This record gives sequence, structure tokens and C-alpha cells, in this order.
Amino acid sequence: MSVSHPLMNAPHAGFEHASAFFTADTPPVLEVDQGEPFSLDASSLLTSGLFESTGEYEKLSIPVTGPVLVRGVKPGDVIRVDIHGIRINGRGAMVTLPGRGGFSGGLGRCGRIVDIVDGEVHFDDQVTIPIRPMIGKIGVAPSGASPDSSTVGIHGGNMDCKDVTSGSAVVLPVQVAGAMLFAGDLHAVQGDGECSLTGVEVEGSVVLSCRVLPGASLRRPVVLSGGAVITIGDGEDLDEAARHALDDMLELLVADRRWPREKAAMLLSAAADVAVSQLVNARASVKVTLASRYFSTSPFSLDTPTRNA
Repeated sequence: MSVSHPLMNAPHAGFEHASAFFTADTPPVLEVDQGEPFSLDASSLLTSGLFESTGEYEKLSIPVTGPVLVRGVKPGDVIRVDIHGIRINGRGAMVTLPGRGGFSGGLGRCGRIVDIVDGEVHFDDQVTIPIRPMIGKIGVAPSGASPDSSTVGIHGGNMDCKDVTSGSAVVLPVQVAGAMLFAGDLHAVQGDGECSLTGVEVEGSVVLSCRVLPGASLRRPVVLSGGAVITIGDGEDLDEAARHALDDMLELLVADRRWPREKAAMLLSAAADVAVSQLVNARASVKVTLASRYFSTSPFSLDTPTRNA
């Protein structure tokens, strides 16, 4: 099953290049030029075969594939990672675990395998869910300690932002030479918050390309998707994550419009949406979404007319 068919004959890295960390200490599995498409296989809960043979789901993890070195990229640069295609397999898995998830009272240990047919997740005999394939984990290697693949931060990582779909782009601040990009953790579909612990976790592959955005400056990841600019904040709790995402969007808008902070904040209060990306891992992630029409400069503007405030 595919969405926006992946480009053929692109440099490719398979499942054997899975990594449990976003790290610069591993030799690159691919070296690509800026703008050159490449493909990465992505593992899931079902890849090892242990999901169906054990109920100890807490021992399972979802790695990322990489790193991919992008030639000519330097620390301090900002790269745009375009997502050209996402292919997913025909089966997905979900789990719940004691002590995990966003619900009061807790959840028991449970695993479910679902079929994906004709663009729908067959959740059970009566309920189907339209697919919206997305990338849960995408990021670059940090210059310091290597976070595990389930961590979100300034490097990107486990953002679990459902807007990271085919046709979207992720903009990331680079910390090491070559960027050293990783991606994985595909979901057939996920709701904002990923509240029970997982989306519909699937194997598959992605086709990406990367290029430097000259003159750009970012503190944390930004997603460009569906005619919107989305800042991603992370934190030990949702309040901290929301403040980071809001501060980043405010900074982008002030720099773009050259407005006072107070005026920019008023626009965000009237036109931006604050939502939870993920609330079930060690660090939470929150997103702030603002339509691209409110920006006047690249790469955030879609060159659409705006109404003066």
C-alpha cells in the first residue's frame, strides 16, 4: 500500500540499518547530495516477530533508520526535509501497558493486530478508520549525548506529530556536519496525543530529500504541512512543551512581520491552534499551528494574499 508513490531508483537503506539512538557516532548508511531523493525502510512493533509470541510488549521498541549524511551541510545550518512518499504494509499493531497512556485509572497490558485494506484500518468487524500515514520519528544527530529513539527534543526525534505526512516538510536545526538524519516509526493513522501509547504502528518505507535553507535560524523543529506552519515544543510536561511551541511561533511571526511581540501574540490568540502531539512518552510534545497565509517570507509563506492587521 502506498501514498504518493515513492520515487524509483533512489539510494536506499534497509531494515538492517535500524538504530536505537539519534547519534553521530554511527557511520552514515547513506551519503546523499542536497535535493537528492533517498528511501529508508522503517521497522515497527511487528518487525521482529516477537509481538505475536510474547505479551511483554514493554520489551519491544521502535527504532529509527539511519544516519543519512547530507553533503555540504554544516553545524548551525537549517535543513528542510521533504517527505515525497510513505509506503505502509497491510498489517498494523497497537498496545496498551500498565502505567502508560493518558487515562486516569490506568490501562492493562493488551496487544492488537489490525489489517489495513483499501485505505482503511479494520479496527474490528464493525469499525474502520481511514488511514493517514505519517512519520512518528524524524530528526538529526545531536552534537552532545545521543538520545534514544523515543525521545523528542531540539533534534526532532519522537515528535509523533500527525501532520508529518507525504507532501509535508520538516525543518530542523543542524548540530553536526552532514546533519546525520534518521527516520522511522510509521503510523497508518494516529490521533493528536497518541493517548493510549501507540498509533497504528506499521512497517513500511519513506522517500525523503534534504536541502539547506540559507539564512534560516531555528531553535526547534518546524513542520510545514497542509498550508500551515507548525511549531513543535517538547517538555517534561505539557505546560512546558506548550510554552516552547508558543514561544517559537511567536519568534517566527515577529521576525517575519517585524511586529511587536504583543501584536504578534494577539494574532496567535485569534488565529493559531495549540494542540497535543504526544502525551504518553517521557517528554511530551505540543504543536502550535498557524496558516501559512499569515507569513510573508519564505519558507513559511505560500505567497498567498494576506489581510493587513
